[in-house]
Amino acid sequence: MPRFLCFVGKSFKTFLFGIIPFMLLAGGSKENYEKSRLDNGSYSFNVEGKLNFHLDGAAAFQSRTEVDKLGHRTDKLLLSFTTCNDEREQTLEFIIASKAKGKRGIQAGKHKIKSINRLMNSFSGVYGFADLGSVSELPFFIKSGDITITESFSNIVDGKLEVQLENAEGEVLLINGSFNADIKV
Repeated sequence: MPRFLCFVGKSFKTFLFGIIPFMLLAGGSKENYEKSRLDNGSYSFNVEGKLNFHLDGAAAFQSRTEVDKLGHRTDKLLLSFTTCNDEREQTLEFIIASKAKGKRGIQAGKHKIKSINRLMNSFSGVYGFADLGSVSELPFFIKSGDITITESFSNIVDGKLEVQLENAEGEVLLINGSFNADIKV
């Protein structure tokens, strides 16, 4: 009987320290390959709504810090996405504004859409719009969702977004995808 218990104990240890770590490593998180396929200064978005389509194009950003009359500092990151489909330029722009505390610039992380009920100069959150002439002659404005900045350097900003936009007629677009924005000169 003691030999049997020794055999069971050794088998259990082998399973616990040998096989389980291998299974955990093999089932680890998968890398987002869509992001790694993007060229610098580009984006790739899926659009769902009345029409479903895909947008690819140029991605750029501008970063600036503004100080109001009271000396409060706000960091702003402007993300611009443009493409030319059907010989008509299509534009999406998003502004991420953050009351600056300590570090300068918009930090990596998830930035949630907030409703705007006051002037833009005191706004902190995400605001955006889309001018997609092939879908509607009316512009679309951001309604909900978030923009995630995965990396932010002085010359490049990587991230992904999942947002809902709506125009004045109530048409809704869901946009999601990844971007790798170059600094706008």
